[in-house]
Amino acid sequence: MSRSASSAMATKAIAMYGHHLKEADYVELLRKNTVQEIAAYLKAETAFRSSLKGITESTIHRSFLETLVRQEFYIDFIKLIRYGDPAKKEFYRFGIVCIEIKQILIVIRNLTEQDRSVQLSQLPLFAKKLMDFELEKLIKVFNFEELLKVLKNTDYFKILLPLKPVGDAEVDYVACELSLKNYYFDLMNTLIDKKFSGKDLNLVKDVFNSRIELEHLTYIYRLKKYFRFTPKQIKDYINPVNVHIPRKRIMQWIESGDAEDILELLKNSYYHIEFDLKDLSHIENLVDRLQFKQNKKMLR
Repeated sequence: MSRSASSAMATKAIAMYGHHLKEADYVELLRKNTVQEIAAYLKAETAFRSSLKGITESTIHRSFLETLVRQEFYIDFIKLIRYGDPAKKEFYRFGIVCIEIKQILIVIRNLTEQDRSVQLSQLPLFAKKLMDFELEKLIKVFNFEELLKVLKNTDYFKILLPLKPVGDAEVDYVACELSLKNYYFDLMNTLIDKKFSGKDLNLVKDVFNSRIELEHLTYIYRLKKYFRFTPKQIKDYINPVNVHIPRKRIMQWIESGDAEDILELLKNSYYHIEFDLKDLSHIENLVDRLQFKQNKKMLR
């Protein structure tokens, strides 16, 4: 990345980080009793005011508020890449791929739902010009065959076609999710190798592969805890990437009979972070905290 572009993007990223919620904001949010009160506070007192402009706080639904808040991440990403090195334009597509995969998975998860109002509210229309398929057509998808037609001229078609259910069989959502995420991981490493070199290559690879490592641990945990998968089934679905945790230890975690062992062992790993199991509702929350901790170091 050119020095000027790198400096401009870093400056913008730090400025965006400065607009994040502060500890005082979270304290104030904890005092709110309803979704409507939270929405009103975010709209009036925080950087989310632009995303929440035009909403009616008194009637907003929780899921719609969550969508608008999460959407801010992608809007920030699109703003940020404008400051990047034009030579790295192909690399910046990783954010768009994230959006595309998320929307495909939302469709797969809701194939049998007739009411698509929530899905409609989650469409990232701000990014539709950058996407490889027609976003609005996803709302009209009610079976796997229709989804494949929408994705016909994309890489996603080739990924999902082998997973098309036969007869009355149900869609294997886990297989779809892992296949799409593995495509994303492979794509990212290819782009990183192509667009970076030297210290930049090592740094960017560490950031993305650490994310892959943590996501794989999340899948292992979920498959054990919620799907009751056997170690063999997990290995059939996942070939774990290891960066900061020895592969031997990850394989031991897969063989372990208790999903909670993964959380305890994470405390003593490279990603050391203190947490109390009883205060942890989802492993995704822990992984988000770990990634935030790693990324915060890079901004300093």
